[in-house]
Amino acid sequence: MRPAVERALVKDDALALDGLIQKAPALSGRHAYPRITSLAGDGSDRKFFRLHTGDSSYVALLSPRRKEPIDENDSYLAIGRHLISKGIPAPGILYADVEAGRFLLEDAGDVHLQCHVLRNWPDLEKIYERVLIMLAGLHRKAPRGFSADFCFDHALYDPEFVFEKELEYFRESFLIGFMGLEINGDKLRADFEKLAEAAGVSQTRFVFHRDFQSRNIMVRNNRLWLIDFQGMRFGPPAYDLASLLVDPYVKLPSGLQEKLAVVYWSAAQRFLRCSRGEFLRSYAAVRLCRNLQILGAFAFLGLTKGKRFFLQFIPWAWEQLRQWLARRCGGRYPELEKLVLICDRTAPAQRLQKVMTSVPVSAI
Repeated sequence: MRPAVERALVKDDALALDGLIQKAPALSGRHAYPRITSLAGDGSDRKFFRLHTGDSSYVALLSPRRKEPIDENDSYLAIGRHLISKGIPAPGILYADVEAGRFLLEDAGDVHLQCHVLRNWPDLEKIYERVLIMLAGLHRKAPRGFSADFCFDHALYDPEFVFEKELEYFRESFLIGFMGLEINGDKLRADFEKLAEAAGVSQTRFVFHRDFQSRNIMVRNNRLWLIDFQGMRFGPPAYDLASLLVDPYVKLPSGLQEKLAVVYWSAAQRFLRCSRGEFLRSYAAVRLCRNLQILGAFAFLGLTKGKRFFLQFIPWAWEQLRQWLARRCGGRYPELEKLVLICDRTAPAQRLQKVMTSVPVSAI
C-alpha cells in the first residue's frame, strides 16, 4: 500500500513520480515505495516533491517541456552539470529525463537563506559575507566552458534583452497592471533605451545567475547551496550583487548594502579586470534594472497568477526604487522619475490594500 499522501497527489503528478521512481537508479532498487511530500515553490510553475526512503531523501522535480529546440529543462540539466563540474555548490542531478521533465536531485534541505537570516539576525553581516564569497566564486569559475547552447531564453544580457524582458515588463505588469496607469511605450522609450544601453553588455566574459536572492540559496549543515540556476546566461556580475542586496525578502538596511558591495568588490576585483568606478557604474545601472524587474515580476505573480504571497513585498521594493533614483540616478532618467512621483500620489502600499481583496488566491 502506498502512503496516503502519495494517493492524494494530482493524477498526472502521481504518474510522473511513478515513472521517475521506477527509472531513477537511486530509487529503483529500493524495496519500499518512497514516502512523498509536496514542497512549496515560488514563482515558477514547476513542481517539487521530497522522496523519503529509509535514512535518505531526494528531491523530485516535475517540469513539463514547453518548447523546442532548447527548453528550460535542457538548460537546467546542462547548467547544473556545468556548475557541479566547476565545484560550485549546486544540488547534484542524479537522474534526468528532459523530454518528460522529470529530475531526481540531491536534497539541499528546507531552509532558504531568507529563513536562516531571520533566525540569526545578529549574525547578518557574517552570513552575507559568506554568501558574497560564494558569489565571487561563481563569477570566477562558471564562465570557463559555459556555452550559449546551455541557454533556453537568450544567451546574452544585452540591451535588447534588458529593454524587453525587464524594462517593458515593469511598464506593462507594474505601471499598467498594478498601478492602473495608462502608459504607452513611447512615454518611457528614451529613458528605457538609455538605461538598457547602460546595463546591457555585448561581451561574453562573465556569466551570472540572474535571480541570485535569498530564496534561491539554501542552507543545510552550515553549507550554502545554489538553486534555480536554469536562467544563467552571459552578462554583468554586478547584476547578481544587486539581486542579493535589493532582495525584498530580507530587506537589508541601506548602510549594510553599501558595506556588502565593498565586500564583493574586494573578493572579485582581481578577476573582474575593471576599475572600481567602472564596476560601480555597472552596478548602478543593473541595480535599477533589477529593482524594476522585481516590481514587474511581483505584480505579475500577484495579480495575473493570483499568488498573493508576492504582493506584500512590493512597498519595500518601491521604496528602494525611490531611494536609488534620488541618490544614484538623479536626473538620468527624467520620465521615469516623473512617473515615480505620479505613482507616489497613490502609493503602492495604498494600491496594495485595494488589490489584495480582488486577487484570486493561488497556491504558491
